Parts: sequence; structure tokens; C-alpha cells
Amino acid sequence: MKKSKITAIGMTLALALPSVMGMHANASESTIDLNGDGRFNLSDMVTMRQYLIGNADVKGNADVNNDGIVNVFDYIEMRKQLLENISSSVPEPSKTSRNLCAGIESSEIKGKEIDEPFIMGQTKFALDLLKAERKENENVLLSSYSIAQALGMTANGAGGQTKSEMENVIGGMPLEELNEYFYTQRTSQPHNEYCKVNTANSIWSRDTETSLINPEFIQDNVDYYNADFFSAPFDETTVDDINNWISNKTDKMIDKMIEEIDDMTKMFLINAVCFDAQWEEPYSEYQIKDYDFHAADGSIQNAEMLCSTESYYIEDENAIGVVKNYMGKYAFAALLPNEDMTLDEYIDTLTPEKLNAVLSDRKNDAMVHSKIPKFKTGYSAKLNDTLSELGMPTAFDHKKADFFRMRPSLPYSMYIGEVLHKTFIDLNESGTKAAAATVVIMKDNGMPYFPEKEIEITLDRPFLYCIINTETNLPLFIGTLNSLEQAD
Repeated sequence: MKKSKITAIGMTLALALPSVMGMHANASESTIDLNGDGRFNLSDMVTMRQYLIGNADVKGNADVNNDGIVNVFDYIEMRKQLLENISSSVPEPSKTSRNLCAGIESSEIKGKEIDEPFIMGQTKFALDLLKAERKENENVLLSSYSIAQALGMTANGAGGQTKSEMENVIGGMPLEELNEYFYTQRTSQPHNEYCKVNTANSIWSRDTETSLINPEFIQDNVDYYNADFFSAPFDETTVDDINNWISNKTDKMIDKMIEEIDDMTKMFLINAVCFDAQWEEPYSEYQIKDYDFHAADGSIQNAEMLCSTESYYIEDENAIGVVKNYMGKYAFAALLPNEDMTLDEYIDTLTPEKLNAVLSDRKNDAMVHSKIPKFKTGYSAKLNDTLSELGMPTAFDHKKADFFRMRPSLPYSMYIGEVLHKTFIDLNESGTKAAAATVVIMKDNGMPYFPEKEIEITLDRPFLYCIINTETNLPLFIGTLNSLEQAD
């Protein structure tokens, strides 16, 4: 078996084919296992691409079409086989939106054990978001977990300064590590009838753009985020499909986030989280009593207080709070500032280290008579300004954003148009239900990319020319022009 040379431009054009979707097959069912992981999936296409340009070795038979030569034709044949294996048994959102990752399993990867650097990075992200989004006398509810998942998916398509800024904002460490941490965080959540945390991720591509998406970008998001990948027409049916997907994944707590899709929108990256847990010790009817709640604007409101005696409390020099456990590994923790301090003033005293310390130091040296109001609230926000101010403005800059790894054939044309976030919580005597959804909307600036470097090429002397097949790069015509005088 011999390997055929292939040009860089040839691989770029080959990658422009619809090669980003597929379904796993067991090694016994297919001989295409180029990376030695025992299955045929998107990773093998990535390995093949690297092999063809001389950057990787293969562990299996790369001559997929059995013609004795390894070249782009084998890459194209792999694409065809992946397409043929797409599952048709998984229901689609509608007849117009097609889930190209239906039935796909992620590659064999290992997560990274949750440790102090990750915990402190995510605590900082949560506190930074809260400080940036809070508004005087208004409720705020954010899921830093949901936002980090959505931005983590998006960052897998970023490069250069765009990637560096996103890494610093969402965790303060390289994306390769964040992917592994986010994988562990997502897959280690409880899921039973008493306590469940469901996380769902999806990517929606305009159908005319699907063939341009980098397979490595899709593979990373399938592997680490278990993301579905939908190709859709981006019309009214897609608006319904996206809203229905979010509603379904949040147990109908968040029902509508997208109103319309403009022509510049090329992709949506969406995370949805649903939390549903019962109290370890639910409240009985006699423990629900009427009290006054003194709102931040000075008004007095009626409240149904959940009254109980608990074992744990938390405190620092400026606040004291109660901790009440859910069934499972979650708890409700609330901090009440001292009477001489407003809530905003207290938040200003907090650092990630201080917040983590007070939440970690649960004391049990007293009987805690707690009263927690029943409440139900929601929140929605566009996070563009907040995330820019936290340190990732380049991703929103239609002239500077670098999402080359998302769509290699059109570098620097993609940027984040909007980051939408919506949350809901219902705390009552039985437990707590909460949901969050984050939508990252990728847009195209509609302009060709003009790099800073400029060159000039004037064909004012003899030159070689070809007419080529853009899939295979094989010349249909090839010639030289030595004279402009027409020959017979």
C-alpha cells in the first residue's frame, strides 16, 4: 500500500464536504479503525486528515476503497460510510431539522478529577457573573454551570486571542483541561427519582453551512459535551425546533428563548440544565407559616415561611446562613448579611476564596431554627456586555474574532452575535426545581476576510494553469501560457 501526496488546498476542499457527521460502528463490523480505539467514528476522519498531510500515523487499514493507494478518495469513502450509518430510529425535532449525531457515542476519553484549581476557577466565574449582572432591588438568578458548558463548546472552535480570552473567563486554564473537567462535572451528576441534574448540549447549523464545519470541532463537542448536531433550514420551523428542544430538556420550565433567526446567523450552541431534588427532610403542613418579608425597596410582602430545625449553618464576619440538604449530594445554602449591611455591600466583600471558604465550612455546633420563604422566580439576560467586561471582548468583535477551528474554510468570518441566558427556580415544601438554558448565537459578518498581510500577483509572464475537480483536486485541464497570441 502506498501513500499518495496531497496538497494543503486539496485537504481544505476535501474538508468542505459534508464530513462532520456519523455513527459509531464496532471494529468487527467495520475495518475502518485508524486510531485504534475499537470503533469507527469522527475521530478516524480526523486521524485520516492528519495522516494525509503527514502529521499522524494510522493503526488500521487506511486504504478504505482498496485501490492500493491512500489518498483523498479514501477520505471521501469514509464520509460516505459515516453518512450511511446515521441512525434513522431516533426521532427528529421536525421534518426539516435533522440530527446528524443521532445514535453517536463519544470516543473513549478520560475526564479530569475535580480539584481545587477547577473549583476556584468556577467559583470565580460564578461570582464574577453575579457581580456583573446584579441590579438594584431586582432578583438575579444565573447558572454559571450552564453558561460555562455553552461557552466551553464554543471555545472549541476558537483560536488565538479569542480562545485565550475565553479560557481566562470561563476557568482560567487551557481549554484542553477545561474540556476534561467539564466532562467529569457533567457525567458525575446524580440522576435518580429523588435528585437529578440533567445536562443537555446541542449545536444547530444552517443546512447550507453544514458541510463547512470542521469535523474536529464536532468531534470534541460530541466527546466532551455529548452534543447533538442538527442541520436545519433556519426558518420558522427551526425556531420552533430550538424552543421545543430547550423546553423538553428543562422539563418545560423554560419554554421560549428564540423569536426569529436572521440571515447572518449560522449556528446556535445551546446548553440546557434541569435540577429536580427533594428535601432530605421535607416540610410538613404545620411547618408552613405566614411571615412578613422586607423587600429591598422597603416594601413589606406576605411570605409563606418553611420553618424547621436544622443541624448546619455557615457564617463569616458579615453574614450568617442556613444549609438544608436535598436527597443526594446537593444542598440549599443561603447567606443573610448583618443588619447594618445591604446585600450589595455584602456581595462586594466576597472573593472566590472567601465564598468557597464560607460554603465549605459547615458548622454543626448549634440547633439552627431556620425560616426559608417559598419562592418562585425566573431571570433572563443577554450576556454580551457582561462577558466582554469580564475579559472576552474579541469573541464578539466581528472584525477580530477567531473561530477558525469551527469553520476553517472561512477564517475570521464567524463571531458570537449574542449569548442568551434564562433561568427558573421553584422552592417549596417538597424540594426545589430549577432550570437554565444558555444559547450562544454564531453569526457571519458577511464580509470576506482580508488579513493584514498583503501580496500582489501579476500574471505578466509565462505561467502554468489548471482546471481542477475541487473534490479530488485532479486536473481536468492543465496547460501553460507562454504567449497571448492565439494559436490555431
